[in-house]
Amino acid sequence: MKRVLYILQQSIYNKNNKWLTADSNIQMMRGLLMQLHKDFKWDILIAPVKDFADIKSYKQIFDSKNVKFIPWDRPVSAFDNRYHFDTIEFKKIIKKGNYDIVWSNISELTRNIKTILTYMKSPAKIVHACYWMDCPCINEEKVSKDISYDWRQFDGAECADLVVFTCNSTKQAFFDNAKYKFDKKYIKKIKKKSVIFDFGFSFNEVMHYQSSEKFNKTTIIFGNRLSEINYTHHKELIQAVNSLYKKRKDFQVVFTNPSQKIKWKDLKKQVKPLYIYSEKPLDRKRYFDLLTKSHINVSLFFIERYGGCFSREAIADGLLSVVPKVYEYKRILGRFYPFYTNLNNLEKVINKAINAVHNGYKTNDNIHRRNNESAFEIVGEIVKKCLLKL
Repeated sequence: MKRVLYILQQSIYNKNNKWLTADSNIQMMRGLLMQLHKDFKWDILIAPVKDFADIKSYKQIFDSKNVKFIPWDRPVSAFDNRYHFDTIEFKKIIKKGNYDIVWSNISELTRNIKTILTYMKSPAKIVHACYWMDCPCINEEKVSKDISYDWRQFDGAECADLVVFTCNSTKQAFFDNAKYKFDKKYIKKIKKKSVIFDFGFSFNEVMHYQSSEKFNKTTIIFGNRLSEINYTHHKELIQAVNSLYKKRKDFQVVFTNPSQKIKWKDLKKQVKPLYIYSEKPLDRKRYFDLLTKSHINVSLFFIERYGGCFSREAIADGLLSVVPKVYEYKRILGRFYPFYTNLNNLEKVINKAINAVHNGYKTNDNIHRRNNESAFEIVGEIVKKCLLKL
């Protein structure tokens, strides 16, 4: 049985500087382990339990005899972790682990990992995955162009044995951006070892918690994180629902607010139709209870091409979705889906969606079929075959 070292990228932490398991990166890892924990030996490089706000044991994340969590001290910062790397500690882990595969989810660090494996004469193959792709050359930058991540993301992909993209849209963005900076022979090399692992949710998990019980008021749920940089466009949503609330009072808006970087007391002041399900971070049971009782999912990523795992789960749970007509949203929902928004018409589209819920609107089978292609239960087999070939 192959041994895999899985280097977790963590990005959600609370106002007290503690990590949260509501992180989609952790949930993607959980879904992967649910499917493949019997097929490989997994060591998970993760922050120490003491640095989490919502768990007291790693068993609360996943419990299996084939899965071992290795505490790895790291700054409680999504940005710092893209360049922080403890070479002394990592060498100890590699020496002790005797790994066949090292799966790097912090793409900016993959070259560091390759260097140490080469130095230590380790035969381990490297899987390189990126969930925060920076593409400044096509106007899809995630950070200031003075510190663009794409240099290190491309560098990491070049030295890896398998390069993972979350979907075809992100793969296209990577190569569209790369042609402005990098030599064709290296681009070609990366293309040859690229695969798509589109795992966004567990179909079985959604079905396990699914219920016919709904909130009395039509409920709009915003499941993505809130932050001052507003990359999820929650500020535009607040403006739209406040304006609509002046005209109709038959709906409510709920935020999961996983990182809690925006304080609840501020949301209470800012959001007129606000309904608070909980001010505490949600575990999976309560998260799905909230999701299945809601009616409308609003997800507003424009340059985060995957569109978020929350959107996949909401569609699987039967919610009507209000989203931009871009990338994976468009692929899954189709060209003629009636509830697309360009932000300028967000209030109008939400109003239309509320009316549709009242009239019994349901997403069609083709939408569910395309969405279910992202289920761990399907993609897990693709991942398994690729890992066994390395």
